[in-house]
Amino acid sequence: MQHFTTDDQLDNWFAYHRPTGDAIAAHERVRTEFRALAATLQELIPECPDKTVAFRAVREAMFAANAAIACNQPSPS
Repeated sequence: MQHFTTDDQLDNWFAYHRPTGDAIAAHERVRTEFRALAATLQELIPECPDKTVAFRAVREAMFAANAAIACNQPSPS
């Protein structure tokens, strides 16, 4: 059976990717921007279960953004 996701992709997704070069700054920028969004949501959204869901979604989006940076940075030579 042919799989949509290759073994090489799985290996890449589940490997540790030490940030190098431009990736270090990109990770920091992502965290900074998502923290700013979280601060805005903290100010605007009333305390309720949906606020928890919103924060969780923001965290998941930040994690996905950082994974995209890590998994697609150039391999160290």
